[in-house]
Amino acid sequence: MVDFPGYSLSGAVASFFFVLLTMKHSDYFRVIGPAHPILARVGEDALLSCQLLPKRTAMHMEVSWYHLETGTPVLLARRNGTEVTKVQMEEYRSRVEWIEDDITKGGVALKMYNIQPSDNGQYWCRFQEGNYCGETSLLLKVAGLGAAPHIHMEGCMESGVQLVCTAKGWFPEPHVYWEDVTGEKLLAVSEYQVQDEDGLFYVEATLTVRSASAETVSCFIHNPILAEEKGSVISIPEKVQTELASLKVIGPPQPILVRVGEDIQLTCYLSPKANAQSMEVRWVRSHRYPAVYLYVDGDHVTGEQMAEYRGRTALVTDAIDEGKLTLQIHSARTSDDGQYRCLFEKDGVYQEASVDLKIVGLGSSPLITMEGMENGEIQLMCTSEGWFPQPHVHWRDTEGKAIPSFSEVLTQGSHGLFHVEAFLLVTNSSVVNVTCSISNPLLGEEKMATFSLSESRMTFAWKILLILGLFLAVATGLIRRKSNRKARDEDMMDNIIPDISTTSVSIEH
Repeated sequence: MVDFPGYSLSGAVASFFFVLLTMKHSDYFRVIGPAHPILARVGEDALLSCQLLPKRTAMHMEVSWYHLETGTPVLLARRNGTEVTKVQMEEYRSRVEWIEDDITKGGVALKMYNIQPSDNGQYWCRFQEGNYCGETSLLLKVAGLGAAPHIHMEGCMESGVQLVCTAKGWFPEPHVYWEDVTGEKLLAVSEYQVQDEDGLFYVEATLTVRSASAETVSCFIHNPILAEEKGSVISIPEKVQTELASLKVIGPPQPILVRVGEDIQLTCYLSPKANAQSMEVRWVRSHRYPAVYLYVDGDHVTGEQMAEYRGRTALVTDAIDEGKLTLQIHSARTSDDGQYRCLFEKDGVYQEASVDLKIVGLGSSPLITMEGMENGEIQLMCTSEGWFPQPHVHWRDTEGKAIPSFSEVLTQGSHGLFHVEAFLLVTNSSVVNVTCSISNPLLGEEKMATFSLSESRMTFAWKILLILGLFLAVATGLIRRKSNRKARDEDMMDNIIPDISTTSVSIEH
């Protein structure tokens, strides 16, 4: 393998398209590929091949593969039997291999190892000879048969029972459906799918069953590319008899208020008390996966944790034998604000409680500045930053009466905290003092600043007088310096030129 010096990736992309547009397609050879899409399973290998017609040696030609779906055209190129790696896409390095057994007859192939979901899509095989080229396209279909679905049942409710079917590791997006014992399709309440960091799909489908007396329900996950599926069945009467079905999960009765930067504590417990050591405990936001925190068999499962909570969580298990667990989230952020669900699960049955977390930020003390004066009007601007959630802004006069703002601008910074700019137009000269107060609606706390128009006018007048005084002092000093200089000059002249009336001249004969 050789690298071409000074050959950047962006330059390679631009050069590639320029060459592609200026090249002439050959009239004396063409390129063909497979007639049907190439099917490859995730984790397996795939072979992409193409052939010159009429058959002839391609030893002296430049041959390249490219995949436009990923945004970079060049996958791998070969010039005079040498691989060019400088322009090769990073994700394919050490994962592809040239197969040249038939290159003397114009046949080349590219073997791709450990197929990933990102490999899915259209590929092109191109032969170039001088200014002439020929190419063909190939379609690689990547498919992944994920894990068998797992059916979770929430404990008995008045409206029946809620079932949640989950599965991971599927590609592309699978189809999910429910059936009863007779094979009749059941309508799901909701369905959710998300891709993980590896590009594989996690699915979550919810079903509510009204009659829990004698229901057997199945959940199936179907791969449309492979035409294969996996299923699971649950017997509701059996699950109703399990230990957890008779328990409840209790969370905080009131919303938890935590200031930005402080630590969060989310506590849930079983009622009546029960040992939770052998249970799966999961804190989630809107869906079961990915989780805020997952505890299974005494260990923290990091593989299912949301990226924004990695390295920020710890579990307090001192009272786990009584069914009480506390999740700690370090250094609260505005993005942590919202509802959490605490799930205890055993033998496919789960119970949950909701926790409402309110993140609050008390911003800086407001600063009032006078923007300008036009036609006797005064515009004041009140600014402050570091508030969450959106604060309330009020202007008041000396009697505490509200004065409507001329305008307000609220913006959120990169950390989600609000910056406030409130403007007040003062047209009544009788208004002497105004107060700007900014309050947090959740904390019930506020910060304020007072601005005195009379003081600002006095300050302005004193500044004018000070400037005039300085000007007069400087002018007086200059005049005195000029007068003193003139006097000194006259004295010097008197010393140099003698008085003729008093000078005697002696003449000798």
